[in-house]
Amino acid sequence: MNNPLFALDRLISRALNIWGAREIFLVKVLSEYLVFAVIALALLWLTNRTYQRNKPRADFKVFLKDLFLQGVTLLLIPVGVATVISEIISSLYVRQRPFVTMSELKLLVPHGADGGMPSHHMVFMMSIAIMVYLFNKKLGLLLIAMSVTSGIARISAGIHYPSDILVGALLGGVLAITYAWKMLKSGNNLLALK
Repeated sequence: MNNPLFALDRLISRALNIWGAREIFLVKVLSEYLVFAVIALALLWLTNRTYQRNKPRADFKVFLKDLFLQGVTLLLIPVGVATVISEIISSLYVRQRPFVTMSELKLLVPHGADGGMPSHHMVFMMSIAIMVYLFNKKLGLLLIAMSVTSGIARISAGIHYPSDILVGALLGGVLAITYAWKMLKSGNNLLALK
């Protein structure tokens, strides 16, 4: 293949895989488990946000109902929609993973040889990170940084090309922003910034 972008994808994948082979434990933790830290921090933020909204009432049932509604509205729907769209794209456009197409790469984290474009991990993590960012800039930036770090680790592990990660991040981010904009435009008060 003579495509310069694909050549760059392969070059970056090769360089990061060489580094990753020296840091296998770190690559495994960052590529496989950082997603759970992003989820945990997002859920803690959501719980605190809901608590702050309900503090004056101090009614636990109202708090739980609001927590459920906010969880569904702020995280479950946008992340779910982004993930489903990502799955549809990868079923229509099957791109083999680097460890399948590049014999010189070492697969550092066990993974199936299914299609890798876009990275579902990145779509999932970035849609969470962007939704949090819209309401809490500092935590959102931390979650974005954690998502990008996980993406780099997944390239290092030989699971994804850089373009898989980039497309996944853009897809997750754009869909989260579009969802929030549509909900705000419709007057949904759960998306109130305060």
